[in-house]
Amino acid sequence: MKLNFLTKGLDQPDFVARAVATVSIAAAAIMLGLLFWRLSEFLPIVFATIVIAVAWRGAAESFGARFGIPTGLSILTVALALVVGVVVTLMAFGGQLVRQYDEVALDVPAAIELIQRHVEEHPWGRFVEKFVLDVDYSKAAAPIAQHVGAALGSLGNAFAMTLFAIIGAAYLAADPKGHAERVVALTPAHHREKVSRFLQRSGGSLRQWLILQLYVIVMNAFFAGVALWAFGVPAPLALATISGALAFIPYFGSIIALVVGALVALPHGVDSAALAALSIGAASFVEGYLITPFLQSRSLSVPAVVLLFCMLAFGALFGAMGVVLAVPATVVLSVAYEVFAETQKA
Repeated sequence: MKLNFLTKGLDQPDFVARAVATVSIAAAAIMLGLLFWRLSEFLPIVFATIVIAVAWRGAAESFGARFGIPTGLSILTVALALVVGVVVTLMAFGGQLVRQYDEVALDVPAAIELIQRHVEEHPWGRFVEKFVLDVDYSKAAAPIAQHVGAALGSLGNAFAMTLFAIIGAAYLAADPKGHAERVVALTPAHHREKVSRFLQRSGGSLRQWLILQLYVIVMNAFFAGVALWAFGVPAPLALATISGALAFIPYFGSIIALVVGALVALPHGVDSAALAALSIGAASFVEGYLITPFLQSRSLSVPAVVLLFCMLAFGALFGAMGVVLAVPATVVLSVAYEVFAETQKA
């Protein structure tokens, strides 16, 4: 009798339906997890394509609205203007940039060797090497050369992925509404309104963030370049472009730029290295604590602690590409959370 009481619900159709649904959801989750793991190197490229498409479409819409040009023609015009701008910049500063980047490539290994030599000559350096770390600093140059060679060897793959992202972004920018409708059509009917709202909001938030980052990169490069040039630091143009590009990555980017600048200037003297670090650090301070907060107050802001942990998480999942794309991904996740919270309240 007791056994019948416990098992009488097993013959009911609704119990079977729930069991089948649970197993199906679990199987789908496992399959998605395996797919996510297999495509871990490909997913950042897809997201980068989406970010490029959002920026491209936003610039085209602004240009078209200002001059009364159809969207398709404005997309092509923006692409041509970007190509012309890059070509003109390279014609004007290309030779100087190449020379300064060559200087950077020579000075960084020289600075590392100089630091190694001073560490080995200092009594504390020999103590740490022998009794604490058990590391031979004299053998540290070989791994550096290997890493440089590996980086050069991956340039071809990076170029191919960049080309793929640009081509994919062109398709997305040409018809964002059509692609969004296809994504919505793939979702269950009772979730389509939420997905549509999420896609619309995330596109607008990404566009705002990209405009903010454009100002950040330009301002950081400008302030760093002026300070480096005024202090007579070697390769000021190359270091300014490096500092501006790394400003795309909050927190870590400024630290990397400061270290690179100090290493480049170190073979020319400790004073030069200190001035390089001071120039890049001051530019990052002005950009990070004065300009960026002002711009964020007029657009959007992600809590710093959330951003920091997301950068660490995406870096662990996707490597360097994950760190670069962590901020826009966090913006998209914050929009998804807002849509979910609104749905729960409703």
